[in-house]
Amino acid sequence: MAEWMFDGRGKASLILDGNKVRDSRGQVVGWINGSNVYSLNGNHIGWFEGGVIYDSDNSALAFTRNRTGSLPSVPGIGGTPGMPGFSGTPGRPGFSGTPGKPGRGGWSRHNAETCFA
Repeated sequence: MAEWMFDGRGKASLILDGNKVRDSRGQVVGWINGSNVYSLNGNHIGWFEGGVIYDSDNSALAFTRNRTGSLPSVPGIGGTPGMPGFSGTPGRPGFSGTPGKPGRGGWSRHNAETCFA
């Protein structure tokens, strides 16, 4: 079942749909493979642990409402929009290697809505 993910400001910005990450328009923008998160073209973007996407610096990028992963701080969550219609699922690419994971940081300097582009 798909669910909204919220950024560091508490804004609904991404959708977790099984092993897919979708943008707010319902387009697939990334993949989750194990605990790794990849862009559409297969580049490693970060990690997914306990309902939290961490970027390549291991800083929190987006989280689900019922996450168990750690956040640097918990923002107030804004209103949750209706779920958009979903586009078809593109073919999965080959995934790049997984880099070493740095120590956990604060909130990501990347924008959750554009980091997968």
